[in-house]
Amino acid sequence: MRDAPPETRMIESRHMLRVVYNPVAGPLIVRKVDRIRAFLAGGATPFEILSTERPGDAVLFAREAAQAGMDTVVAVGGDGTVNEVANGLAGSGTRLAVVPQGTGNVFAKEVGLPKTMEGCLGLLAGGKTIEIPLARADDRYFVLMASAGFDAEVVERMQSRQKNLLGIGAYVLAGMRHLLRAQPPLWLEFPGRERVEAQVVIVCRGKKYGGGVTMAPAGNLSGNSFQVVALRKTGRWAIAGFALSALRGKHAASPHVLIREATSVLVRSRIPSAAQVDGDYLGPLPVRFEMTDVRLRIVVPRRYPSP
Repeated sequence: MRDAPPETRMIESRHMLRVVYNPVAGPLIVRKVDRIRAFLAGGATPFEILSTERPGDAVLFAREAAQAGMDTVVAVGGDGTVNEVANGLAGSGTRLAVVPQGTGNVFAKEVGLPKTMEGCLGLLAGGKTIEIPLARADDRYFVLMASAGFDAEVVERMQSRQKNLLGIGAYVLAGMRHLLRAQPPLWLEFPGRERVEAQVVIVCRGKKYGGGVTMAPAGNLSGNSFQVVALRKTGRWAIAGFALSALRGKHAASPHVLIREATSVLVRSRIPSAAQVDGDYLGPLPVRFEMTDVRLRIVVPRRYPSP
C-alpha cells in the first residue's frame, strides 16, 4: 500500500493495522519501511503506513487509530516514537507493537523483541498482549524510564544527525562535553515530605536503561510502582564514576546510590535543569513523576513474564 497522507481519514475496521514511522530514525528507515510494507502485503489484514513530519504527529496518528477502534498501531522508530504512540493509545483497547529502529531501543531490550523486522511483526499473531500501567511526568506518559538533571540535559542537547552518525556514541560524546559545565544539585521529595539531595535522578519502570544497562534490577513494567535511582554524591566526577559503575552493573552496591520503590516523586533544582522521558526532552524542572491507573496494551514475545 502507498503511504497515506497525514490527513488520512479514520478507517473503522477493527482488524486494521496502522504503521507509524519516524523518517529520521536512522539512515536505513526507508528501506525498513519498504520491507514492512512487503511483509504486511502478504497477509490478509488491511493496513496503512503514515510518516511523521514533526514532534507530536505520532501521538495524533495513534489517537486517531484508537478512536477508530483499530486493532494495533505498529511504532517503527526509537524509544521516542514508542513514547509518542503510547501517549496516543493510553487508556484505549488498541495495542502497541514495536519494530525498533533508532539509537537506544531500550523497549526492544526490555521486553526481548526479536532481532529482525519479520520476527517483530510475527508477534502480531504469534506473541501475546499484556496490559501495563503507565507512569506520568507532569502531563506526559512514559513507558520505560525518565530522568532529571545531567542525563536529561544531555538529551536536550542531542540532534538527530549526531545520533544517526554516531549511534550511542553520540550520547557519550555529548555527556563528556556536558561534564565540563557546572552540575546543579537536585532535590527529591517523596510522599510524606521526605527530601533527598541528589546529583542524578533516574526513574525506571523496567530494568533497562540506555545502552542496554540494567539500571533497576527490580524494575517491572507490569508493576504499580517505579524504581527511583539517585546518585547522592554531588559533583561532576561523581557523575562520571556513577556512569562507569552502571556500565559495569555495580552501581546498585554503591553507598552513594539510593534505589527506592515509589509511586510518586517530585524533583526540583535551585538553578535551571531539565527532565526527559523515554529518551526525549520533556522540559525544565520542577517535574513530578507519578504512577497512574491508565493502562496500555502492548505486544510482547510469549516468553516475556506475564503480570
